[in-house]
Parts: sequence; structure tokens; C-alpha cells
Amino acid sequence: MLHTVRPVNKSFCLQMLCEENYAKLLRLIPKINQGEFHSPFIHTQVLSSGPFTYTVNFNQAHTEQNASATCFKCRIYLDTKSVEVIHLRENGTPSEHRSSSPKDILNNKWTLNYFFEKWLVFLLTSRRLTHKTQPSMKA
Repeated sequence: MLHTVRPVNKSFCLQMLCEENYAKLLRLIPKINQGEFHSPFIHTQVLSSGPFTYTVNFNQAHTEQNASATCFKCRIYLDTKSVEVIHLRENGTPSEHRSSSPKDILNNKWTLNYFFEKWLVFLLTSRRLTHKTQPSMKA
């Protein structure tokens, strides 16, 4: 099962995953490296910013206001070109993480960021399908 992928060198793979997620996010929000967070596919809310870091909430755009949506709280590092999920809220309920051993913390970070990667792939695929189904303006 893909949702239970557990790499041997998880800390290295987590860093690589965070860098790949940044590249995917950059395709959805092209000016993210300039501090602009406008996208027709992702609703963003900037919570805080620093010289090279942003903390942002992401959820899917075009969802009903009353519908409970998954919301990712992420830290974006412009200097290392990576994005890390620091919190996940699903269906209006924050994710619970009770254990505090280093191994459990690393496993939780891996799970959150791996799920974020799958969400970004879904949005990129949806974007491609949307562009293919729109009628051409050629006469």
C-alpha cells in the first residue's frame, strides 16, 4: 500500500520530499518564490512571514463554504526551496499526535508530507484535465 511507504533513510527522504513538494507547489503557484500566493487551484492564507520563510494555510479552491475541507498548515522555506507540512486539519478536526518519541515524530512528519505530495499531484492532474477540456478559441 502506497500510503504506508516507509523509506529506510526517512530523514533524507523527507528532505527530498519537501523539496519535490516545493517544485510541485511552484507549478500551482508560480510566484510563490516572490511572496505572491494567488492561484485558481489553491486557497491560501498567509499566517506569518520572515525574510526567507512563510507559514501558510493551504486548502483546495472552489470548495463549498460549508463543506469541511482538508487544510494544510505549511512552512515554506525560500532559501532551501522546500515546503514542510507542520499541521493537518481534516474535516474541521485537527490531527492529533500524542506520542513524542523522535521516531514517532519523524513518522508523523513523513506521513503528513507524503499525503501533501499526493494532494499536490491530484491538483496538478486536475489542472491538466481542466485545461484539456476547455474549448479552444481558434477559428
